[in-house]
Amino acid sequence: MRPQSLFLTLADAPGSPLYQRIALTLQNAILEGRVPRQTALPGSRVLADLLGVNRRTVIAALQELEAQGWLVTRPNSGTFVADELPSGAGVGPHPGTLPGAQVGFDLPSILQPASMTVAGDLLLEDGAPDPRLAPAEELAKGYQRALRRHGPRILSDRDPLGTPLLREIVAAWVSERHGVSVGPERILITRGSREALVLLAGALFRPGSLAAVENPGNRRAWDIFQQIAKMELRPVTVDAEGMVPSALEAVLRQDRIRVLYLTPRRQFPTTAVLSQERKKAILQLAETYRLAVLEDDYDGEYCYEGARTEPLLSMDGTGQVIHIGSLSRLLAPGLKLGYMVLPPPLIPYLAKLRRSRGELGDPVLEWAVADLIRDGELVRHLRKVRKIYASRRDFLVARLQKDLGDHLEVVTPQGGLSLWLRGREGTDLEAWIQAARSSGLILNPPSFFHEGTPEPAFRMGFAQADERELEEAVTRLEKARRTLGPVAG
Repeated sequence: MRPQSLFLTLADAPGSPLYQRIALTLQNAILEGRVPRQTALPGSRVLADLLGVNRRTVIAALQELEAQGWLVTRPNSGTFVADELPSGAGVGPHPGTLPGAQVGFDLPSILQPASMTVAGDLLLEDGAPDPRLAPAEELAKGYQRALRRHGPRILSDRDPLGTPLLREIVAAWVSERHGVSVGPERILITRGSREALVLLAGALFRPGSLAAVENPGNRRAWDIFQQIAKMELRPVTVDAEGMVPSALEAVLRQDRIRVLYLTPRRQFPTTAVLSQERKKAILQLAETYRLAVLEDDYDGEYCYEGARTEPLLSMDGTGQVIHIGSLSRLLAPGLKLGYMVLPPPLIPYLAKLRRSRGELGDPVLEWAVADLIRDGELVRHLRKVRKIYASRRDFLVARLQKDLGDHLEVVTPQGGLSLWLRGREGTDLEAWIQAARSSGLILNPPSFFHEGTPEPAFRMGFAQADERELEEAVTRLEKARRTLGPVAG
């Protein structure tokens, strides 16, 4: 495309950063057909001159569009409009201008725009990877390669253990990352951590069995143990260094505990990192009491400062640990893909159980993700998003300390995707969070994370929101506090 043939007028988007307005301008030009697919864009300097903006702002807009799948960069060639636009992007004129895009009849009052608050909600009750940053183009190519090269094989049947290629790739990934020798015969691919817990709880433990869990801890895991497996829970105290071994030992002496559920690399919800000394003590207790340890490594790969801690799996010499990993947490939550590292004798039994339940995976997705890992794309993606998430963490911490530091104790975690925020004396967090939810900021109150009397603290995600969204979240949280008056602190 010749630069002189491209006429751009900045899109009107009040309140949006300039780079987002530039991105929207180019999106509209693509959707309207003024910039066809596979077209080479002018250079960033030319675009900056056309729009009358700083070149660095244009580069930020181009990077955003590339991350979303609108553009592709070809080495030594330039930046091009993607051949396949992001899902739901549409073609031709902008969807908002198409006939039928507007509602031509009266809506029931429940559907009136003023009542449609879901789209405006900020879901920060837990940290999650931002799907806008997912390597969508590379994943799409992986899908195409999988179907083109292995279509009949992939589509004919599904292996209850997961696609053999992904099992091999995950085994190599775990071995390389954690310095432990793991073969594919120990890997079972799952549709996320939830399925892993459901499968293990239903297969290994009888109704009425006792499970030791962290307190505060992961209520979604507790619900699986209690509601699906009909197990009983025994809470174990967590402090600033994670689970307290002496508290675990007291529980083990009192009851016949069958399983310990643990999040050692990034304790959920407090973000505490279990020390090496405590890991050794807990593994010793597990061996002594013949305890199965379910290690949920949901956030361990996100480390921003300091040395990366190793999982219990790397220290387990007696076969106590079942390691649960998540690939969704590394790419995008909607993928629903994870794995377990298991003692070999469990593999055939769990495979048979999984097949009998019809809970098999998506082989095309598994092949595509295996390609991502094998080609080094996952490592490159993690390197990129760690920097982005660390920046978002720092931004949210700074805003909370500045605007709400009199009411919240804000500590910067070394890793993970969430903050653990403690209320200062006199702060009614339960009422405050309820008021925030009413304004569309979705958080969970302290009682959600605790068995028994809760400490005044809650979890707030930062990774899935950009700075504009985090700024809005702090504004809503501050407004919600003001509605409570002096009672809130």
